[in-house]
Amino acid sequence: MRRIILPLITAVLLCLMVLPAGAREPVTPELSLNDAIARAFNFNNAVKKAAKQVDLAELERDQREKDLGYITGGATGEPMGESAYAGLLSANLTWRMSGRNLTAAQDALTLSVCDRYWAVQLAESNLQVAQLSLRQANMDLNKARAYHAVGMTAADVLLAAETQQAAAKYALEKAQNDVATAYTAFNQLVGLWAEDRPVLTDGLTFTPLDDINLDVLVARVLDDSPMVWQAEQRVELQKHLKDLMFYTGSYQPYEARVIEMTQVELDALSAREATEILTRNMYYGVRSLEVSYPAAVQAVKLAEENLRVGQAKYQVGMATQTDVVALEAALAQSQQSLLELMKNHAYYVLALEKPWAVQG
Repeated sequence: MRRIILPLITAVLLCLMVLPAGAREPVTPELSLNDAIARAFNFNNAVKKAAKQVDLAELERDQREKDLGYITGGATGEPMGESAYAGLLSANLTWRMSGRNLTAAQDALTLSVCDRYWAVQLAESNLQVAQLSLRQANMDLNKARAYHAVGMTAADVLLAAETQQAAAKYALEKAQNDVATAYTAFNQLVGLWAEDRPVLTDGLTFTPLDDINLDVLVARVLDDSPMVWQAEQRVELQKHLKDLMFYTGSYQPYEARVIEMTQVELDALSAREATEILTRNMYYGVRSLEVSYPAAVQAVKLAEENLRVGQAKYQVGMATQTDVVALEAALAQSQQSLLELMKNHAYYVLALEKPWAVQG
């Protein structure tokens, strides 16, 4: 009896361990874009870590200040004093930088959530296009087979239809995988399971960029950029260190200190140049998308009108169902192209406000 009971207990325990994961159903909460951003802020470990780093840097800065108080001769040519003084300056800058790093992490997270939110919507739109394209390809293949069976179509025409149908089938499978991938990336940011399918309630809108002077925009970005600020603050720090012979704890030749000063100045210059180039490139990218927008809207209107006419012809027997499906697929494709343009435009307009938030 004991030999029987033990395996039964083991089996029950295994079932209890497996059932919760297997029994879980995907959830479909409604999420606005602001809801998604709020969830991401509560869930994201990088932002939490950056916030903790601010507290840690402040504690270290305070400790450096206390350490300096125990030492006489700071900043007067005495090695221990100069080293402690330099440590305080460095710790103070690190503390201030940590606050900027937290802000930059929050900006980057906000932009990432928006990008992935819209990426899900774009992937779903592309899936609809793939579904209609496969439906059209299936109907074309059936038509080609019927014609070929009665000798009205050559073998190469049938082969072309079969090839097109196979390509459409693979495109649908890829589109389905792309939707799953987009949801997984989005869910990871907002703290949902990979299999969850939240309903994203905020649609994309197209809001043209204000008529702003590019040079003014670049100047504002340079003033606000955490990366540029940090690089310039390192220059200010090095100006103090350049006058301290023993700031490293041992003698530092003047020539070496001058070289270090030059290096941080070059770093600051590079940071400004990189930020300016990025800002200008994104600005021109936004303007290019805005130039393309009217044509994309017109393409959708034309496809809608073609479908309306095609449906009317179908009702009176002047068009086939295959013709209507082809027009539906064309409309879905034009809508998907417009949505992609709107998604890219919305992303870059948002990124243009804080280019440092762009990752990768």
